[in-house]
Amino acid sequence: MFSKIFKPEKVSQFWVVCIVLIYGLIISEYYSTLNSRVLEIQDYELRTSSFYTVIMSFSFFTMLIAVFVVWQIFSFMFHLCAILLGGMSSYRNFQKYTGICYFIPALGFLIVYILSERIDLPKDYISEFLISNKYFIIINWIINICFLLYYILLVPLIKYLYQINWVKAIGAIAIPIGSIYLLGQFFSKFVL
Repeated sequence: MFSKIFKPEKVSQFWVVCIVLIYGLIISEYYSTLNSRVLEIQDYELRTSSFYTVIMSFSFFTMLIAVFVVWQIFSFMFHLCAILLGGMSSYRNFQKYTGICYFIPALGFLIVYILSERIDLPKDYISEFLISNKYFIIINWIINICFLLYYILLVPLIKYLYQINWVKAIGAIAIPIGSIYLLGQFFSKFVL
């Protein structure tokens, strides 16, 4: 079905990278702006020799690089899991699908960025304020729903691209995400 609607071999890798780049730019700008606003409100003076200043100056670019790294790692994990569950397909075609599907989180973070401008941060108790603020609650819902839609969209893509059944296609997404979640829980309780 998807191979009839969308032929990844006809889509240039350039356009796929552009979609992921747009997503990376939006998410980097969102977090950079949010960090700057918090620092301005707290009247935090950045010193040019401090390590924190160096980290803040490169945060935009590190976030942008992280978007591409996460895209490649997750694409490879989903691809590997789908192959281990009995599917056969090219990683390059699957990578194009996952890259193009990043338009959903990109659109979500664009909406989030616009909504975040409406939040007036207080000088004190910022974390408590953000937990109870209605706009920030909406922002969290939008981010979660966009990533959920991204993963839900990958299930039929994996099913048709790798020629496996629905349960295996769901497993190809759920196993890597569940494994990362369980590893995070393990490290947070026993290592950190």
